[in-house]
Amino acid sequence: MGGVASNLYTMQAQTLRQQIKSQRRQLTQQTLKQHSRQLMRLAVNYKPFRQSQRIAFYHAVAGEIDPVLLITEAIKSGKTPYLPILGNRASHGLWFTPFAKASKLRLNRYGIPEPKLKHCQRIKSWSLDMVFVPLIAFDQYGHRIGMGGGYYDRTFSFKRFRNYFKGPKLIGLAHDMQFRSHLNSNPWDIPLDAVITESRIYSFAPTI
Repeated sequence: MGGVASNLYTMQAQTLRQQIKSQRRQLTQQTLKQHSRQLMRLAVNYKPFRQSQRIAFYHAVAGEIDPVLLITEAIKSGKTPYLPILGNRASHGLWFTPFAKASKLRLNRYGIPEPKLKHCQRIKSWSLDMVFVPLIAFDQYGHRIGMGGGYYDRTFSFKRFRNYFKGPKLIGLAHDMQFRSHLNSNPWDIPLDAVITESRIYSFAPTI
């Protein structure tokens, strides 16, 4: 992507981030809880979720869909939940470690709670079965705009180069109002396999 096009993409993404973050802040706690419950009911009946054992979640902030109910259902079903941890440098992407209710959390450099890292518990990203991904916006092709750090794209960049083994399914969690018909994307963006909202499941054909 050329310099002018790249700058235009960045400006558009920033504008969209501000717009949707503002809309999410207007959602009441009652609405947030309702959307999480509705999404959870769809997710637990989603075949790839039922078939997955090692599932990564995230800690919701700033009006994001909260997967805490889904984590509880996963544990009840005998699945192992994981949470992401920021690497020491942005280029390291994300690490993943098992999560339990008794896990001790700390705030990372963005103020988001994450488990305290124990190297013996860290697992490779490709060994997960499913990863639930937070997002700002998504479109009908599985393109995603996140917070701009690029952590998920770097962590799962290997999916672009594997033909026989694609690694974990990447599933976005979002409110319906975060959908856009078309988003511009970068060559290094890793598309989602599906997005679950409070009302439906969007499944996308593989594009990489």
